[in-house]
Amino acid sequence: MWWIWLLFVVSLVIIIYVSNKIGGVVDALDKKTKLSGAFLGAVLLAAVTSLPELVTSTTTAIMNEPDMTLGNILGTNLFDIVIIGIILVMFYNRIKHRSVCKSNVVFGAFTVIISAIILVCMIFDIKVVIPYVNINIITLMIFVLYLLALFLMRRFNDPQDDDTYTVGDVQNRYEALSVRKLVWLFTTLSIALVAVSMLVTFMAEYLADAYGINKGLAGAIFVGVPTSFPELVSCIALVRYGNFDAAYGNIVGSCLFNFVVIGVADIAYIAGTVFNSSTSNLIMSVCLMAEATLLLVLGLVKGKRTVLGSSAVFLVSVGVLMIAVYIIWLALTAFL
Repeated sequence: MWWIWLLFVVSLVIIIYVSNKIGGVVDALDKKTKLSGAFLGAVLLAAVTSLPELVTSTTTAIMNEPDMTLGNILGTNLFDIVIIGIILVMFYNRIKHRSVCKSNVVFGAFTVIISAIILVCMIFDIKVVIPYVNINIITLMIFVLYLLALFLMRRFNDPQDDDTYTVGDVQNRYEALSVRKLVWLFTTLSIALVAVSMLVTFMAEYLADAYGINKGLAGAIFVGVPTSFPELVSCIALVRYGNFDAAYGNIVGSCLFNFVVIGVADIAYIAGTVFNSSTSNLIMSVCLMAEATLLLVLGLVKGKRTVLGSSAVFLVSVGVLMIAVYIIWLALTAFL
């Protein structure tokens, strides 16, 4: 058993290293191309860092484990939101007078909308399947809303709102590379990240089975948290480079893309629909995820002064609330 833990830790170290490099490459691409940091973070980087969830969730659905499928995605999204909370607490002084792109706020709003839809369908046990194609109506709604979010993101994206050209604590050495080399490096690092993340996921599932943890909690903790490490490290790297828009976009983009993953897993689950797995802890997960996302959106649509006093106090308060929501969810999930 010890060698599994050793390999698990080594893999996490590799993920941290590669994710930090990817954050630097994305920041350099942001500054050397016409693509905004919001787009790079919310679409490109989010899709790459969410590929492990896509593979593992589809696999667990095919293996008739809908609890682990939903637990993985919901746990991942909650942890992703906590990442923003950590950033708000750690870097409040840097971002206290900044706001994010309107396009990122759009993505955050759509995350809340889809969370609410899933919560309502699970509470009221709504099971509407489209005839002949055998696709749940919720899955179709998720796909449509994601495409609509992409369309609105492009429409509302304002380059003047982009937080790209700010000075960070760290000089980005990747800015000296050409765009072609940056693209090649991003592709190589992305492949390495997905490969190691998948390895971590399989080891995490093995450890969860070895310790006899229920599937929902196992998917959220042993699978959801490790597969969120790329978002955590890359976001911290982007904020240190002064690119808060790309960091925020990575989180809301990952959360929204993960809902698409649920839709793909639902199609792969031929025994029924993954949304039938409406256990109490999963419902609580969706509910608290929606609440945490609302805090995330409200915490970033702000002015220089707030009802709580200075912007710094407001940001730290929202960050602490996000972290507290995750801790409460862990406690409730463990006992429900």
